[in-house]
Amino acid sequence: MLAFPTLASGVTRTATYLAAVLHALAREEALGRRPKRLLEPGHATWTRFRGRLRTPALVELLLEDAAVTQPCPFRVAEILGSDTSLRDVPAKVFDDWLAELPRASLDAPSAEYIAAQAKRLGLPTRMARADLHKIKPHQHVLELPGTGGQLAHHIVQTQRDIYLQDVFTIVVGTWQELTLAGLVAVECELRGAPPVIVDRELTKTRERRGELDYVIGMDPDKGGFFTKTTLEQAGWFPSATILLV
Repeated sequence: MLAFPTLASGVTRTATYLAAVLHALAREEALGRRPKRLLEPGHATWTRFRGRLRTPALVELLLEDAAVTQPCPFRVAEILGSDTSLRDVPAKVFDDWLAELPRASLDAPSAEYIAAQAKRLGLPTRMARADLHKIKPHQHVLELPGTGGQLAHHIVQTQRDIYLQDVFTIVVGTWQELTLAGLVAVECELRGAPPVIVDRELTKTRERRGELDYVIGMDPDKGGFFTKTTLEQAGWFPSATILLV
């Protein structure tokens, strides 16, 4: 896991995000899904064209390129806001990361990788995934805020013929959850905008009402934002089975 020294609070947020997406890009390269740039020996291509540019410029270019097909999580402004500058992170941190990436665990099993990213982002990972139901390809599932798409990822990875973009809507409430949901989409090899909604209080999501077969989320005893009783009494999803694990 990419580490960094103690930084100012605002910079720590940016550095945490950067560490997550850089790991994701390097994993994509290691798995053969993207051309090797971060993992290219000696960064030969970058060295030929960089001129006076330093490592942060390489990272910015790679994120811009990745954001063309996968805007979430790689479009920085979409995650952290348009006033965020990656250059707030010291250049030495970038240099250290690029040196560390080839030695990182980039081919870990998918479940292990997503759990590590969730922990990096400060999100809970302990959920009773075995209690989730078998989903059918034609059904529609809403994942509540708090988990950043971890439950959707588990179902896609463990059940046949279930695809993120066809079955799931992932609702998030924080930049950390939004980042992880984007990383889940990347891990599922989804191109384009992922099925993610920023809606912490479910004000937009409740309008879907009869469209959903399942509403899944984290048990409130483990940090979930909603209880099953609250959701049932509110009547927001009357036709859906509610599972909080």
